[in-house]
Amino acid sequence: MLYFPYMLTRRLKPGFTVLEVLIVLAVFGLLATLAVLSLNSARARVRDAQRLSDVGTISAALSRYWLEKATYPSSAGVMLGAPGTNTEVLSAGGFEKREKAQVPIYLERLPVGPKVGEFYRFKGGANGYSIRFETESETMLGKANVFYAHSNGAMDGKDEEK
Repeated sequence: MLYFPYMLTRRLKPGFTVLEVLIVLAVFGLLATLAVLSLNSARARVRDAQRLSDVGTISAALSRYWLEKATYPSSAGVMLGAPGTNTEVLSAGGFEKREKAQVPIYLERLPVGPKVGEFYRFKGGANGYSIRFETESETMLGKANVFYAHSNGAMDGKDEEK
């Protein structure tokens, strides 16, 4: 019987080569990176939706305040809900501490931003107000930017009482 080199049997060990393991790890690493990036942008969109909801809640309470008093609370600029600002509720006396709130109370708890240390800035006078907030991603208002909600219902990039 003739033996040819390709006929020689060689015992193969079961398992994976180092190269195969490295390729699989690289693919898993790439997939994990893409998942984290996608999750971060989804979280930013959720925070922006919360900001828009908060500003709508504050605006609705200010509208009820105006319907009863025919004016808006006056302030040169205050961070709503921030510690030390005495702005915990919106009551008949304007933005006040909860203990000193006058009846009726239009907003039991002033919303604060979704990130730690993030507050909405209110600036208002008898005829209008603006509430400052900042978005992190593209929203119905446009690309990530600083926006202002006004007493006439508009939301834009202008800090003026309308």
